[in-house]
Amino acid sequence: MSSKRASILSDPRTKQLFVGIAAIFLVCGIVGFIWWGGTLPGFVGEWFAMVLGIITTPFLMEASFIVLGLLIVVALNYWRLHRDGDELVYLDQVEGVGSDKLPVGERWAIYGGQAPKGESPSLLDQAEGAMEIGDHDAAIEALAAMDDAERESPAVLKLRLTLARATGKDELAKRLEAKLAESAH
Repeated sequence: MSSKRASILSDPRTKQLFVGIAAIFLVCGIVGFIWWGGTLPGFVGEWFAMVLGIITTPFLMEASFIVLGLLIVVALNYWRLHRDGDELVYLDQVEGVGSDKLPVGERWAIYGGQAPKGESPSLLDQAEGAMEIGDHDAAIEALAAMDDAERESPAVLKLRLTLARATGKDELAKRLEAKLAESAH
């Protein structure tokens, strides 16, 4: 159960949900503070009561919440942009082949001939990558595509053991541990 709880808390969607809930509670807190301020005696209480009357008036209430919501969105976006950095990339088209027309930092991207071909990862790399992102079905497919000799190698046995533990197959995990211990001797 603790692994499920840890995976739920590390999910970025959960973090977004908590930020949204916190924003709603912040707005409720501000309105509640203004309402409480309206109960104070004297000029301060009258001022808070007037502000509460303005923000709860039809049309003005909606407009004030829209403005408050936009301010929250702009502030969160500014904070995220400051934290993550600029997302822009250099997309200018340069006439001619010479790299002297590009800024110095972008000259590395010019290929003199054909662009290099990408490499296709091995089945072990595919299975390890699938395990890293928690895609157990893709890891099983990559393991199934391996031949028997490759499936019995120590690196693949360790991966199979990790997969068996992650999917809750304790009996298979014990057999794989025994195989792994056998292959180590």
